[in-house]
Amino acid sequence: MKKSVIKDCIIVLGFALVVSGAIFIRPLSNLDEIWIYNFARCIHDGLLPYKEFNMIITPLFPMICSVFLHIFGNEMIVLRSLEVVEISIILFMIYKILTRLKINNYISLIITLRNILYSF
Repeated sequence: MKKSVIKDCIIVLGFALVVSGAIFIRPLSNLDEIWIYNFARCIHDGLLPYKEFNMIITPLFPMICSVFLHIFGNEMIVLRSLEVVEISIILFMIYKILTRLKINNYISLIITLRNILYSF
């Protein structure tokens, strides 16, 4: 493997470690998180959105979540793990954009880690 691919994997794993520390200790009080889990669970159980249960949001994200619920099990921790992966990838894309703008790698990393504070 190339050196840059290994470096990118280490950065993504570092982001995932930092983000998971914030997500998994959070109490289950966010109603949006519960609603998305319930919508994904209903789709996983074979119900049709807007026909057999009511949804306010568009069904793409709960459909994606229902696939992961089907693969890994019907638990809330699966969606929280998916959230860790999603936020880590978003932070990695921010980091890559900053490095492509010719900003120093360490400064890009600091700016990206600062964005974690705003998401939590």
